[in-house]
Amino acid sequence: MITERDYYNMLNTAKADGLAAGLAEGEAKGREDGLAEGRAEGRAEGRAEGRNEEKIRMAKAFKEQGVAASIIAAASGLSEAQIAEL
Repeated sequence: MITERDYYNMLNTAKADGLAAGLAEGEAKGREDGLAEGRAEGRAEGRAEGRNEEKIRMAKAFKEQGVAASIIAAASGLSEAQIAEL
């Protein structure tokens, strides 16, 4: 009977150790995936901001040259109201 209990305890300990290792591995993988997703989102936001800044820069340059707001809006994708604010 003692041998059976010892065997049972060994199996449970091995399962617990394996489970703990699996959880740690899963947490590390989750962190990696989360960081990668965060980086991708950050890059996408940065690109979008950069495109918008370039549109504004271009619109300002056209406006300084005396180009009509409707033409600037068509070329830049900005609204005429946004162009008027520049």
